[in-house]
Amino acid sequence: MSAKQPTRKPTGKRKESDASALEGRERKRAAKRKGLKAGSRQQVEQGNKGGNGKQAKDPRIGSRKPVVLIVEEKQSKPVAPKPQKEKKLVMTPEQELASIENDDRLNDLLDRLDAGETLEAAEQAWVDQRVDRYQELMDELGIIDTDEDDDGDFDDVEYEEPRQPASEEELWERFSQVDYQPEPKPEPKKK
Repeated sequence: MSAKQPTRKPTGKRKESDASALEGRERKRAAKRKGLKAGSRQQVEQGNKGGNGKQAKDPRIGSRKPVVLIVEEKQSKPVAPKPQKEKKLVMTPEQELASIENDDRLNDLLDRLDAGETLEAAEQAWVDQRVDRYQELMDELGIIDTDEDDDGDFDDVEYEEPRQPASEEELWERFSQVDYQPEPKPEPKKK
């Protein structure tokens, strides 16, 4: 071959116009993207509702009302707390009497008093209150407290002298003077 080689025509790409180049790039971009574009969920919902000019409210967004994080006391109206009614357990007098008798604290304090100790004013007041309530319940139920009988004076009580047992004749006279009328027996039921 000769020193000069024949010039060759370029066998590469041919020149495109600007318009055809732009279209080609758009096709290439579209081919790269697969799926929907970002944020399409909100755009699809808004597009389906129609274009009334109003934006549709997103159901995921809650109230926009500001939330107070620090509670401030209202000084316009001082609210007086309502007095709460004391809820007393409804107990029968028998149950209340049993609970007082089985109260360990009361028993301990009474034992200390019997031992000769002096109690504090609050404890003594509580013991007096419980003992008074115990006496009220005893009176209400008609129960006689045997402890009071032991403390009484024996000089004031009159006792009868024991007598000789009655003879058989006196006993028979007492028996015969009593009008004894037995109750009639019920008749047996007929079957």
